[in-house]
Amino acid sequence: MDVVGQDDLWLVLPHLGPGGAQKVALLAAEHFLAKGWRVRVVTLLAEPSLAHRLPEGVLWTDLSSEVEALWTRQTLRRRLHRVHRVLAKLLMTASTWLFEPVQPGVLTWRSRLLRWCVEGISGPPSRVIAHHLQTQSPKRVLAMLSRTNMLCCSALWMESCHLVVSERNDIRLQRLPFPWPRFRRLLYRRADVITANTSGVLESLTPLFAERQVSLLPNPLPLPRQKDAIRSRQGGEGFVTVARLVHQKGLDVLIEAMALASGAASSWSLTLVGDGPERQALEQQVSDLGLGGRVRFMGFRSDPETFLQAASVFVLPSRFEGMPNALLEAMGSGMAVVVTDASPGPLEVVEDDVTGLVVAKENAPLLAAALDRLAGDAELRARLGQSARSCLRQMDWSVLGPVWDGLVEGP
Repeated sequence: MDVVGQDDLWLVLPHLGPGGAQKVALLAAEHFLAKGWRVRVVTLLAEPSLAHRLPEGVLWTDLSSEVEALWTRQTLRRRLHRVHRVLAKLLMTASTWLFEPVQPGVLTWRSRLLRWCVEGISGPPSRVIAHHLQTQSPKRVLAMLSRTNMLCCSALWMESCHLVVSERNDIRLQRLPFPWPRFRRLLYRRADVITANTSGVLESLTPLFAERQVSLLPNPLPLPRQKDAIRSRQGGEGFVTVARLVHQKGLDVLIEAMALASGAASSWSLTLVGDGPERQALEQQVSDLGLGGRVRFMGFRSDPETFLQAASVFVLPSRFEGMPNALLEAMGSGMAVVVTDASPGPLEVVEDDVTGLVVAKENAPLLAAALDRLAGDAELRARLGQSARSCLRQMDWSVLGPVWDGLVEGP
């Protein structure tokens, strides 16, 4: 029986700061809102701060104040939580076999103990999201990003809500700290549907969850489809990257490649849009290599499309990757792109010399050669950009909408 004021869909995320999952969640929220659903975005952390426009009509519940209140309560409670965390880690280390029989919807001492361990490792976020899910009873939940997925699985262990979880990185490459990988294997038994946004991520999930419904749920195209012809960039110059400044993205390799470029790319600039913990080290690298006049750090921007429009080539030198929205935006706007062969997601849309260029990961000389090649060949840039845009037609909502509807709506 429906509850008065019951939400049709919750999209649960750690935060609404910079990130591809956040963009996709808000696109999905807008899509289901247009179907007449009551849609709510639920977040657990205050930081990073809001970086995206919330679609009009979509509700937003920020639980960060409740989480923070639990973290900052009296000293005794904090000490008890530290003890709880240590005991939970010890239990997960020594006695994982205890939890193998647990199944969702069956309340036993084993399932209680498993959820006690989750609460010990996660702390207040686990308690807060469980309270709200169990008291407000949304009809459906779509959780995004691994730890948030697991918290929702634990919270809904005994509830009938239709639960979809979204993995967005190859779990063979993305290493979560112990004991989260063990939690994932056990807790995902509660998910009605486990989704991956790329075939590579899907392949990494299937061996662990063969008995579950594991489905491909691709990212929609983040930018509205433009009706005009592909904008010509033949007269433009400049490389651009939109990404968090973290080791995963390989921006240190890109900066080295900029210094090694000896052809047409040696006179081109590089614009880095994004922020992160590696910024200071990258700025020092730029200074050491004498690239201060050619590399610009723009920090996080809410209008990355401005920089895509101003440049000619998008570069994503990641060490591993899911399916980055910035790449899709660049391809959708008709840009020539360069990615590495270590990114299973991008390789599903970037075919070497057809829809972009692919180079070996962590190989600055090869990346420099690709930059020189594109900088010196306007016709190649135009051909790759046109092919990229044509390829991304398959990611329009008119194509992906029915896929999302079928998985999220549930029985």
